[in-house]
Amino acid sequence: MNNNPFKKENDIVIKKRKNPKGDYAHLSTTELLEAVKQSAHSSHRADLDILLEIFLQRYNIRQQELDALNRSLKQKIASEVKKSEANQKRYEQQAKMAAMGEMMDAVAHQWKQPLNALSMMSDLLVMDYEANEVDLDYIQQMRTDMQVQIEHMMTTLNEFRNFFRPKEKNESFGLKRSLQSITLLVKDEFLKNNITINIKPKQELLIYGNENEFKHLVLNIINNAKDAFNEREIENREIDIDFFKDENYTYLEISDNAGGVPTHIIKDIFKPEVTTKPAGKGTGIGLYMSTQIAQKLGGVLNVKNSENGATFQLKIQNHP
Repeated sequence: MNNNPFKKENDIVIKKRKNPKGDYAHLSTTELLEAVKQSAHSSHRADLDILLEIFLQRYNIRQQELDALNRSLKQKIASEVKKSEANQKRYEQQAKMAAMGEMMDAVAHQWKQPLNALSMMSDLLVMDYEANEVDLDYIQQMRTDMQVQIEHMMTTLNEFRNFFRPKEKNESFGLKRSLQSITLLVKDEFLKNNITINIKPKQELLIYGNENEFKHLVLNIINNAKDAFNEREIENREIDIDFFKDENYTYLEISDNAGGVPTHIIKDIFKPEVTTKPAGKGTGIGLYMSTQIAQKLGGVLNVKNSENGATFQLKIQNHP
């Protein structure tokens, strides 16, 4: 009989249904999106839900990874900001200590001559007294001479105290007067090093900002020039200071004939810990802090090499 249900030819074959997830899981995101588009426009949409489920799972995984990356970046940024703030404070402290050391040297040189003069006057007074050459006129002249020396020392001391006295508020101050104050402090030190400082303009010019910070900026630049003169053994040593203004900006230019900034570091000269000095001779903090002061003054500090040396230009926006 042909209707025997146990005959092989009548066996029922049950086909295993394809696993859509398994077929689609290997697709790239671009291929998966294309499969979603094709299934969405097809009359056979049985696998659309599966495609969308796989796509959404991938999206959720990527979103979780992105969120974790954002959290990590925020933590790194916060950590770097703290490091930057700590470094900034360290640079400021180093610059302050370096400036204080230089100013103490300047005061010592300023006081050395009048102290020697006072010592010689006292010895002369004793000798002249023993020789019976002391009278009222002599005493008055000696007093006048001694007072000149003492006033010179007091002026230096007052300038030194004002230099390091913090000023919280900004105010208008005269460029020429401020520059003359700086040159008074370094006068004897620069004379000893045979350096002439020329302040060119005859007229005064007002700028707005923190005067003591401005003095730090100028002192950093002229001390760098002094070191360059000594390192290169330049004979005729001059620093020219000029200032002028236009409708929008005030300019201060400090030029020297010390040979200029080496070309391989001139682009990085204002970065912290970059220095032209030999190892152990400089920290590179001074010019970096000068750029920070320039920003506080509402300006920018630049440098360029000229024929015989370097010119630093401070460009400050005029105060309304």
